[in-house]
Amino acid sequence: MPTETEGRQVMETTSQLLTVAEVAEWLRVEPRYVYRLASSGELIRVYIGRYVRIPAISVEAYIDAHTVEAVKPAPRRRPGPRARRHLRVVHDAEQ
Repeated sequence: MPTETEGRQVMETTSQLLTVAEVAEWLRVEPRYVYRLASSGELIRVYIGRYVRIPAISVEAYIDAHTVEAVKPAPRRRPGPRARRHLRVVHDAEQ
């Protein structure tokens, strides 16, 4: 459980309902984009009267589903003998 000095943090995420503004702040997007995600079914929405709430676990699932792992770049290969010969010819022609 977070203390008062730690500020406002995400508490028990399995049962916490967030406002659209909180989700937008978390994802750093506009609130209308959160509504669009909820309308498309990518985020679960809960109606409490006329208010829309988004379960935190739904936002975490969305983030996990759309996270792309970085790919290590392939090592650069040295040019083969034909390419080295061509590079040598081009280099000699420039001089």
